[in-house]
Amino acid sequence: MAEETKDNWNAQAYQHSASFVPRLAGKIVEWLDLQKDDVLLDIGCGDGVLDVQFAGILAQGNGLLYGIDSSPKMIEAAKKATDNRGECKFQVLDATELGSCSSLQQIRFTKAFSNAAMHWILRPESKRAEFFRAVHDALEPNGLFVFEMGGLGNVSEMRMALLMATSRRVGLEEARRVDPWFFPDEKWIVDTMESNGAWEIEKIEREWRPTPADQGGVDGWLRLMGRCFFDAVPENQREECIQEAVETARALSSLPNQIWRYSTDVADFIDAHVENAAVAVRTTLSSATWLPDTIRPTPPAPTPIAVVAVSRIDTLREWIVKNKFAVGAAVLLTGALSYQVYRSTCYYRKTRKAKRSRRNGGRVEVVLIAGGSPDLPLTRSLALDMERKGFIVYVVCSTTDDEALVHKLSRPDIRPLHIDVTNPPSASLAIERFAAFLKSPYVPVPRARPDHLSLKAVILIPALNYQTSPIATIPPSNFADVFNTHLLHPIVTVQALLPLLTARLGPAGEKSSQPKVLVFTPSIISSINPPFHAPEATVCSALTAFTEVLTAELRPLSIPVTHIQLGTFDFSGFTSVRAQPDNPCDLASQWDDGARMAYGRNFILQSELVISGGRIRGMKGSSLRHLHNTVFDVIDGSLTSQTIRVGLGASVYGFVGKWVPRNLVTWMMGIRKVDELSTWQNSSPEGSQAGTDDDERFSNDAVVIPADSRIVSNVWTEP
Repeated sequence: MAEETKDNWNAQAYQHSASFVPRLAGKIVEWLDLQKDDVLLDIGCGDGVLDVQFAGILAQGNGLLYGIDSSPKMIEAAKKATDNRGECKFQVLDATELGSCSSLQQIRFTKAFSNAAMHWILRPESKRAEFFRAVHDALEPNGLFVFEMGGLGNVSEMRMALLMATSRRVGLEEARRVDPWFFPDEKWIVDTMESNGAWEIEKIEREWRPTPADQGGVDGWLRLMGRCFFDAVPENQREECIQEAVETARALSSLPNQIWRYSTDVADFIDAHVENAAVAVRTTLSSATWLPDTIRPTPPAPTPIAVVAVSRIDTLREWIVKNKFAVGAAVLLTGALSYQVYRSTCYYRKTRKAKRSRRNGGRVEVVLIAGGSPDLPLTRSLALDMERKGFIVYVVCSTTDDEALVHKLSRPDIRPLHIDVTNPPSASLAIERFAAFLKSPYVPVPRARPDHLSLKAVILIPALNYQTSPIATIPPSNFADVFNTHLLHPIVTVQALLPLLTARLGPAGEKSSQPKVLVFTPSIISSINPPFHAPEATVCSALTAFTEVLTAELRPLSIPVTHIQLGTFDFSGFTSVRAQPDNPCDLASQWDDGARMAYGRNFILQSELVISGGRIRGMKGSSLRHLHNTVFDVIDGSLTSQTIRVGLGASVYGFVGKWVPRNLVTWMMGIRKVDELSTWQNSSPEGSQAGTDDDERFSNDAVVIPADSRIVSNVWTEP
């Protein structure tokens, strides 16, 4: 049997030495804004002091309180504190195992709360991302997570005292290993939560909060909170270690006051006397005859008479006149930075939520995502974000496997829409059913007033993975497959959806806005068209031209088309294991001798560059939040540009491809001249004569295909 984890907590000791902890939670309790019908998850509930307050609110309605803590003693104290105070449940559970608890997976919480516990919970580095994802999955859509934890620099004197006292007995490495706390800064919290669960951070603060010791004093606090340190010390040295930690903590705590008290006097004394003393010593030594000439200092120069300006304003004016170009550049740079900071602040503070029905409060705005597989990280992340912002999201699926992937997202408002574009009659029928669904009254919940749905946008996400190889080594069948899946499939998908876009779907008599069309394409490779990327450069250029034609055709219909050119993004939150790229040496070894001699060296050199494969190697990529916000701003009309570049490298390589000379770009990518080529070898013994005979034979067998009037008809309107 596994050894049972030792319970270092005691409710009485906690109330004696740390009773101030729940009293300092007033701000986050206010942020929580608990309502009587909420279902609340309290992570690290402790002795239940705050749960008494929560239970009183939830008892007024149909609310539920579910508290978890890894300490059985604390759970018992919480149960006693909330006895007969509404529906309250408590469970002994380590918060890092939240995702594997079957009893909690059956409950959909509206809000989650944690006070002074997560700096303990997040100590194991391997459990941090899993914890945030588990909390996100436990909450219902648009759920709220409010927490307080120790930030960077928390209890620094206490922590230093514990580390010093413990390391003297067991070594620094062991003392750091048993350190039970993790105190991050705000940026770490934001980056980690956004990349693990796609959290939307509405408010975050770090507060400097000096706190007087409780009844137990420093000794009681260290014995309670530093138990993990002291357990690592041999028992016969433990009490001595505790006393040393207490004395060290008191000494460290008094240092700031002493430094502030004496630093001013010392600095004034040094400023007044050191310079005079240095001049006097130098003058004396310069006239000393017993010093050799080689080390005798020169007499100090006489103090020059300074010309004092009339006033500080005159001095400043004179300096500005002498440095007018530097001042002008500084003013221009400061103004530009201030403007960018202002725009960024407004951009991040903007509330992005889809409109709700005025009749029933339900969702009424629909977004259709098509073109790519539902398994693509970009498709999944965008669908989850649009659903979180309040849209009803439909993902176009061509197979039952794709529909299963959509259902696997476990979101009631992310739904599959089966459209098989390879079967025009079936696709036309599916679109007709979808149009009828949009036109019919929609009831989100039983007995609610019906309302009509509104199609806000169609987002086309083609496949983003391409083969990298010289043109001579790519079989024609591979080109055909790429053009079929990456180019023809998106075009046919848009063609199938055009009748839906150009028809009026709203109820008669009501003014309805036209849906927007968003087309995504990779932009780094297509901007500079580097060697060995023919499939991606060709497909992306063709999709760009197709998008321009589509824009021109739909502009008279007031249907805006936006081309979003993508850079590099961080998909670490949506891919379990990053696929390792193929070794360019292994790929080159599969070519014939002629191709390997002609292209091998340049292919290997170019594959090792930072932009190989359309990604900027060594850089994490932009946060998906930038892309999500851009898509929402296009849908709500905040962004009206026809072409938008978003993501790491999109704008930079767009500029390079447009303005930097092609030869310079090729040289910077490592492409060099090849001086030696392989000797031509005939592949057939007949030589060119056989080819001539074949050409004559085939030219005599030409077949004329008559024109068919049915080819020019619209397959989507045929019965």
